Amino acid sequence: MDIKRKIKQAANIIGIDELRKSQVKPIDDILEGRDTMVVARPSEGKSAIYQIPALVHKGERTIIIEPLLSLMHDQVRKLREHGVGAARLDSTMKKSEQRECMQKFIRGEVQMLFVTPERFSEEEFLCTMKAVAVYMVVVDECHAVLDWGYSFRDAYLNLGQTIDELEARPIITALTATATENDMAEIAQCLHMQNPAMYRNDLYNPKLVYIKQHAVNREEKRKLLCKYLSKYHANSSIVYCNTRKAVEAVYKQLDKKYSGQVTMSHAGLKPKARMANESEFLSGKKTIMVATTAFGMGIDLDSVDLVIHFNMPLSLTDYMQQSGRAGRNGQKAHAVLLYSDEDYYTNLAILHDGHPTLRGMGQLDIMKEFCDDNKHCMAQLLLGRFGQKMKKGCKHCTVCQKNRRKKK
Repeated sequence: MDIKRKIKQAANIIGIDELRKSQVKPIDDILEGRDTMVVARPSEGKSAIYQIPALVHKGERTIIIEPLLSLMHDQVRKLREHGVGAARLDSTMKKSEQRECMQKFIRGEVQMLFVTPERFSEEEFLCTMKAVAVYMVVVDECHAVLDWGYSFRDAYLNLGQTIDELEARPIITALTATATENDMAEIAQCLHMQNPAMYRNDLYNPKLVYIKQHAVNREEKRKLLCKYLSKYHANSSIVYCNTRKAVEAVYKQLDKKYSGQVTMSHAGLKPKARMANESEFLSGKKTIMVATTAFGMGIDLDSVDLVIHFNMPLSLTDYMQQSGRAGRNGQKAHAVLLYSDEDYYTNLAILHDGHPTLRGMGQLDIMKEFCDDNKHCMAQLLLGRFGQKMKKGCKHCTVCQKNRRKKK
């Protein structure tokens, strides 16, 4: 059977009738045995880029490294719905379940195994992997290599070395929605990628309207939150906060007004409770999610038409990732950024509580400049940061609307 027919059959298995142009070349590169990195918007089918080559190489094993348990669960669930042998290995499982999962992977009953970077780096796991041939290692949401590797998850920085310790070198595939050209080069270096094929697609979503507003204090910010929810909340909304304490406070506030519609997610909740809350939102039982910034990473959220940042994000990468979770279905959506002077100092404290780096501090300063800039189109500034140009302003963001009123 020729390779084109195999690709088509693999695509059909995961419910894809026809591949997008942006998927074809990366898939071809992987199938030719080349390390590959792809930066593309959330709605552009990045998962298929590694899943199709893995399915073409049926009988061989692929390891997918994910940053979050919720993301692992979501990906495994979808693959199993299509009859694909996929499994996760994580800390919520009993030891007996973990051993059984590993045995299935060794026997080839599980073709795609999802793990965290910490699990991948464990000596026991690595010893087991040395006994089997691994076709491909996928680093999903690979921006976390830099964003988290230099702060609180150093296992990300060791991935390249760990991959080198496998018996035979696998193909390395890295995927994300946000990375500059410099970031891509640094990620490739950290992962020990060899002459990787690099793809960076258009990151602009013309249907997403960017809004930002400065708040003098917390009380004004709470009022603005209700204002924008009342104005733009239709199907599903996400409210992002930078701390667990802020999540709890905002949840209590909104639950009074939108009783029965609000849920929350943060790392302080027990894993089962957190996953139950997230499932309620993803299934549509709850329509407003108040969460810390990791929620939604890599998960399909087609119904979200409003993202509100209750606090200034730590970086433009975070802002781009999180605001991009709205408007994936091609319909008009809004990304609202509420910020205050207090947010900057809160973020400084967050950075210092972790492992402060010059990279982190620099990104926070760039984020503050973005918030304070009232002259340039928000979309132009955002895309410019990621090396993409817009000839004209978006005409819809807060700054473009303000400039238009000035001309009248």
